Amino acid sequence: MLGVISKLRQYSTVFTLFKTMESEGIRPDLFTLSTLINCFCQMGEVDFGLAVVGNIFKSGFEPDIVIFTTLLKGIFKENRVKDAIQLFYKITEIGYTCNVVTYGTMVNGLCKTGNVDQAFKLLQDMEKGNRKPDLVTYNAIIDGLCKDNQIPKAQKLFEEMISKGVAPNVITYSSIIQGVCSLGMWKDAECYVNKMVNSGVSPDIVTFNIVIDALCKDGKTKKAQTLFELMSTRSVSPDVVTYNSLIDGLCNSGQWEETTKLFREMMGRGISPDVCTFNILIDAMCKEGMVKNAHELFDLMIKRGVEPDTIIFSALMDGYCLHNRMEEAAKMFHSMVVRGCEPSVISYTILINGYCKAKKLDEAMQIFEDMCIKGLPPVVITYNFLIGGLCKVRRVATAQELFMEMQARGLIPDIYTYNTLLDGLFTNGSYAEAMRLFEELENGGLKADIVTYSTIIDNMCKSNNVDEAKKLFDSLLSKNLKRDTVIFNIMKRGLLTDGLLQESENLFAKMLDKGPTPDELTYNTMLRGLLQNNKLDKAMQLRNEMVERDFSPDANNTSIIVGLHASDGPDSKLTETFDKIVSKRQREGIVTAVELDV
Repeated sequence: MLGVISKLRQYSTVFTLFKTMESEGIRPDLFTLSTLINCFCQMGEVDFGLAVVGNIFKSGFEPDIVIFTTLLKGIFKENRVKDAIQLFYKITEIGYTCNVVTYGTMVNGLCKTGNVDQAFKLLQDMEKGNRKPDLVTYNAIIDGLCKDNQIPKAQKLFEEMISKGVAPNVITYSSIIQGVCSLGMWKDAECYVNKMVNSGVSPDIVTFNIVIDALCKDGKTKKAQTLFELMSTRSVSPDVVTYNSLIDGLCNSGQWEETTKLFREMMGRGISPDVCTFNILIDAMCKEGMVKNAHELFDLMIKRGVEPDTIIFSALMDGYCLHNRMEEAAKMFHSMVVRGCEPSVISYTILINGYCKAKKLDEAMQIFEDMCIKGLPPVVITYNFLIGGLCKVRRVATAQELFMEMQARGLIPDIYTYNTLLDGLFTNGSYAEAMRLFEELENGGLKADIVTYSTIIDNMCKSNNVDEAKKLFDSLLSKNLKRDTVIFNIMKRGLLTDGLLQESENLFAKMLDKGPTPDELTYNTMLRGLLQNNKLDKAMQLRNEMVERDFSPDANNTSIIVGLHASDGPDSKLTETFDKIVSKRQREGIVTAVELDV
């Protein structure tokens, strides 16, 4: 009777009946005790099961390998890997012969807990001991190896398995196909699918879903759609997982018409969209700026009885924040709480970022305080948004306090935190404090990036420390940092401001020769320097280069050229250059009032 009740999963009832048996003096047999052990293991009380083994020995019974296999399964269920390994080796030491089921339990448990290498070693031990691994054992290890990204090893084991007379089934093929797909090994995937079909193993919905999902994630939506159509010819009906993968792929590639069509087809087939379907669509719509459509879908979701989760609320909040619609974002946050959906750290951080971008720092700080009161620990990005927002509204002292607070909480500022605070300090005129922070960064374990050095060099130049800026600029190559166009532009501007035209020209020549590629700002900075230093021939030559590269002089440079044109007469070369400028800027619709007056 206890066995029947156990099979019905009424484990606590089994324990109650067992206690009744004991109180009435009925001596349990080995089968009863074995059933009790299984119940304890299923209930997550494996230590009670181990205690029953002690009673078995005291009662004069000998526990069999089935009992120990049950215990191993229970120990793995509680994620106690070391205890399972110890018990396994203990029972082999005292003379128990482990069968294929015991080995299979160990292999499966080790693979599921991420110990696939130990499972593989156990497989080898099994083969050395003349125990033939079964299909279940091979499937567990092949799946574990694939999930651990050991694809070549899984492929080799797959071939060994076949050579030893163990025929793979749909589970084996699905695991190996998922493994090769995850690495974009499409030829291998195709080969396995063909081998599968040729050996008489029909791909099931899981197999199709694996390949379709992998194709969509790799941006191969057309191939995924072709495979989707093939499913019906093989009498395999798509499920919600199939549609979710395709919808996600189509959303990511911006194919909204196809997405809408597929969503309607899904509902037309009687397949109800789940929370994952709505997550994909709402998040994608919000990122594309289609917040109104996303909210309509949100309403449809609720109408259909699908309860939105934190991810959906957060996506909609983010969508509203991106459009500076903070009132709607706050309403969505409130709606989330009212519906009993607990806001996450991400939800709070999204709202904080929105308020910071809208320069509503008091509201952002209030949300931050609420978050902390609720016991949700802020993460680095939460502090980064707040520090950035505070710096933008010149509340640098408060930003510095938060910088200290985050470290007191045990959070390590990242390079974005330092870059944001450095920029804030410099903008606030706190040059000495900024340089102390830069020194702290350099002496710490964090590596400054090109943005950091761009900020430092720019502010060194603005503070008339051009020589120091040049030294730092030249040192970047030894720091294995690639100097980009932005930092070259900063250095060039600094040199020109300091009256070092020749050095700025040399830097420009270096860019043309070895990179990085100059942009429109590079040319305008150089052109301004030449014009201000009355180097008109060079200025005209540079202007012609700009025309060839489809660049335009900015308003300041155009004004200088206008002035020179007016004083130089209508037949000069400068007039010809000026006419080209005005003609181009008129085509682009950016002619200034100064130009139109000429």
